[in-house]
Amino acid sequence: MATLFAISILATLTAMASQRARGSASIVANRRAQTVARLMAESGVVAARAEIEGQLRNAMRTQTGDSTAVDAVFAGLFDGTGEVGRVLLQDSLDDGVFAVTAVNASARLDLNNAGVEGIETLLRTTTDAATARRIAERLDARVRGAEAGAPRVGLPSAQDEALRARDSLRALFSGTPIGSTSMGRGVRHPFESLDEVQDFLGEDAAALGSIANLITIDGDGTIDRRQASPSVLAAASGSLSDRPTRVVVIARGWQRGTALTREIQAVFAVQDAELRLVRWREASR
Repeated sequence: MATLFAISILATLTAMASQRARGSASIVANRRAQTVARLMAESGVVAARAEIEGQLRNAMRTQTGDSTAVDAVFAGLFDGTGEVGRVLLQDSLDDGVFAVTAVNASARLDLNNAGVEGIETLLRTTTDAATARRIAERLDARVRGAEAGAPRVGLPSAQDEALRARDSLRALFSGTPIGSTSMGRGVRHPFESLDEVQDFLGEDAAALGSIANLITIDGDGTIDRRQASPSVLAAASGSLSDRPTRVVVIARGWQRGTALTREIQAVFAVQDAELRLVRWREASR
């Protein structure tokens, strides 16, 4: 009897140890998948930036008087419909993979800069006038800091500080210390992502569904007249340009054999042949 009891205890302890070992192995595997996914997504952003800047430099050295070479570079990045364009780059390293696409933020209406009239004009293409006006006023009030509960004093976000540290290859991989924040005087409270817009609007967010490929929060108030849709051009009140001034690089990284994907959206200001980082967002998908 004592022998059977001892065997039973030993079997139970063995099962518990085995279960803990499997749990630990699963945690380690999951953390490795997260690390690989993030590193590959970061690599995708860096590679895409280098690729686009290289193409622009080459085009500027060989461009004709009508700038067709530079225009061809931008035409190759986007599909011209406002949707996420073709796969710009895809590569792998060991069991890690990344894929990169690009979005022309200048071809979309920027909700942070459009104002009530601009947002309302675009919304009226998909919903009734009263709803369009109500949503436009809510969004504009929030951006201006007039929405109830919105902060009245602006503080640089941790994300904004991190962007400054990431704005070079050295900072991107060396973990440059982030500078201290300081009190700001601004009253604007712009949206940081379209997910934030949806959360803010609640049920009203459904009205944005059919124009999702026409809106952004990453613009600078300038509209690319060549690639913007007629609806965006009709709603826009900012300046017009013949080329993008803001490009969003969307890089997704993952480890082969796992479902977890890390997505990085890096927003760049286009200055001649240089891309300057202005915003950085990350999320697991």
